[in-house]
Amino acid sequence: MKQHSVLPLLAILLLALAAGAAESAAADGAVPVPAAFFVANWNVENLYDAVDDPDNDGDDEFLPNNVTTRWTQVRYETKLDNLAKVISGMNGGEGPDVLGLEEVENEDVVRDLVERLPGKRYGIVHADSPDPRGIDTAMLFNRARFALLESHAYKIPLKWGETRDILHAVLEDRDGEKLHVLVNHWPSRGGGIEASEPKRVVAARTLAKSIARIYRREPAARIVVLGDFNDTPSDRSIREVLDVEFYPSASGEYDAAKIYNLASGRAKEGWGSFYHAYDGNVEWRMYDQIMASGSLLQNAGGRRSEISLWVDKPAFMVDEKGWDKGSPVPTFQGQEDYEGGYSDHFPVGVRFAYLDAPADAGAAPENRAPAADQTAAPPPAKVRASVPDEPSRRAVPAAARPKPAPAKPARPAAPKPAGADDPVVW
Repeated sequence: MKQHSVLPLLAILLLALAAGAAESAAADGAVPVPAAFFVANWNVENLYDAVDDPDNDGDDEFLPNNVTTRWTQVRYETKLDNLAKVISGMNGGEGPDVLGLEEVENEDVVRDLVERLPGKRYGIVHADSPDPRGIDTAMLFNRARFALLESHAYKIPLKWGETRDILHAVLEDRDGEKLHVLVNHWPSRGGGIEASEPKRVVAARTLAKSIARIYRREPAARIVVLGDFNDTPSDRSIREVLDVEFYPSASGEYDAAKIYNLASGRAKEGWGSFYHAYDGNVEWRMYDQIMASGSLLQNAGGRRSEISLWVDKPAFMVDEKGWDKGSPVPTFQGQEDYEGGYSDHFPVGVRFAYLDAPADAGAAPENRAPAADQTAAPPPAKVRASVPDEPSRRAVPAAARPKPAPAKPARPAAPKPAGADDPVVW
């Protein structure tokens, strides 16, 4: 008897079911869920190599012949290994997709750090700044998720002295959507709050102007602002001068043309990234912050967003004894006693995701949080466009819109910015 194969019939049936599901989804107005991405920031505390830079007197404190630190190649590599351990553990062990870094000496130390980060191919954005200690800001980005279009460094025009530039990187994802990332390290509180605050006010004005320029070109731009601000969300430089919005908003609505401080609610709850102890009094301060434009806080197809800031406190990084119990273990205690630790700051991070994102949409496992009650999701987010002539398609992110056929052809690689890896070609 002649046997007939059921495989062709089965294939036809599966295609019919898939087509029916697609038609049903279209009829219901369903859209694909945008892929999650993870953004973090960390002041890594004096990441200097052990090589003397004759053009930088600021690195003299971290050299083998310095009688205080006795900074050697072994200590430098121990520092790198410690930092890499924390960074690799972020995002549920997947590592961040975007990471802002403060207090790095040069691009070489950033490259040495990247070589110790497994699993992701990171691109580097860095620019030398005029800080007298020779420390800069830098940024890493996941080259499988983003391409680097351009980068800029904005000088903060202080009347006296120099400080770190604001680093601006323009990334692009696979759907052609831009993401502006601005990395900050504002002037310290050295000399006291009253004497140093005017410097941070100048930094806030510089950042505000930079954001305004982005919005003039892209009225509903996707923007992430991060860094060590040396001020808390309630301080004047951020509350009044930068004039960002509180997060989460009471209404659950978010304006596409405004910036929201994702650290503000956490700071109000008593969270902090920096441990300050003085005369036996302990105070946690949220110096390290992440902010986002309203266009990143919106719903996708009615799905509730899950966007909240966390402070990463892996147990191995936390001091378990003495007056500093609960604080991050630093490299040095008082710049004299070598602790062989990590940093005097805890890193902070935000996962931009949606609650019902499928496993293959790029969503990473849940990240550790300092306590079980510190992971509550904010209210459902909605975008309210405030720019009159903004196209209505911005109500749904590009990643959530159905893809046209045929697929978008690959673009040629963009020119290589100074100090950064070549962009990915999709």
